[in-house]
Amino acid sequence: MVSKMEVVYGKFSTIYSICDVKEKLSDSAILHLLAPSVFNPTFERLLIRAKKYQADDKSKVYAYSENGEYKGIIVFKTEDNTAEILDIAVKPGYQGKGIGSMLIDYIFSKFAVSKITAETDDEAVGFYKKCGFAVTPVGEFCDTKRYFCKLSAVSKHYDLLIKENNDPVRDPEPLREYMDKWDGQQFIDSLQLTKEKSVLEIGVGTGRLAIRTAPKCREFFGIDISPKTIKQAKENLKEQTNVALICGDFMSYEFGRKFDVIYSSLTFMHIRDKQAAINKVRSLLNIGGRFVLSIDKNQSDTIDYGTRKIKIYPDNKEDIVKYITQSGMNLMKAFETGFAFVFIAEMKQNNS
Repeated sequence: MVSKMEVVYGKFSTIYSICDVKEKLSDSAILHLLAPSVFNPTFERLLIRAKKYQADDKSKVYAYSENGEYKGIIVFKTEDNTAEILDIAVKPGYQGKGIGSMLIDYIFSKFAVSKITAETDDEAVGFYKKCGFAVTPVGEFCDTKRYFCKLSAVSKHYDLLIKENNDPVRDPEPLREYMDKWDGQQFIDSLQLTKEKSVLEIGVGTGRLAIRTAPKCREFFGIDISPKTIKQAKENLKEQTNVALICGDFMSYEFGRKFDVIYSSLTFMHIRDKQAAINKVRSLLNIGGRFVLSIDKNQSDTIDYGTRKIKIYPDNKEDIVKYITQSGMNLMKAFETGFAFVFIAEMKQNNS
């Protein structure tokens, strides 16, 4: 029988599970899983750490078990939509087999967090990089270099979609028609593209829209937070010589230039500070430039894909109107599609 807090998987002859072991963390078989992440891991030191985690109401402890043998463990706490990894370790002899990565993926599958963070040293930083974490040096402590590691749920999700062979550019026609209910021909026409214009797409994905818009402009730039998505977009758009694709966070990336047209569809739901995002759009537009935004009508704050949950920040039609107005752009038009609201704004001479 599988307990409520346990997930069991099967692959060929291997049966593995990831389960909540916080209450039995002091048991020898589970306690010693922590050893690889503890300096001088004597039984006493391990027990002290286990008792600390058990006493902390915010900490969560999960272990990976394969054919009845515990092989990996992760300890983390969740707060403010963030999961902070406190400990992660895999038994010697089983390292390098993807167990640590599976434990990290489990957090995204069961907890609606927007990111996972960790602090580590030279010995483990390679592991976090391999798992897709952005790594930033934060100085030294006792002559040991320390690093802050961050993995965005959005980046991880879209990376996994590529791994699952999910590429909207290659969707069959009925599915493409379905997606048009957010950003179909009326959306494309609203961009008013010409061969003289430079264009930026926020959240370019694999190029579902870019494959239609890039041929119609002089320069096309697309930015997306997912490395694997950008890699697939480069493949899909390789025949377009006017395309530049950027893997980065729109909110922090320094573009160093301006654009004639900026557009985005089904991306602002991943941005928490929407006023700041729209203000940045304004700062990136040339005088007379145009911004076209499509937002989902759905007001849920979570996307549940079954194997993972993605925390989102639903867009509100009235708020978007306010944010555009407050940014200093002129709202030219707003219209409704099957599943979306679309806004068209411009930078006029008197907005400079």
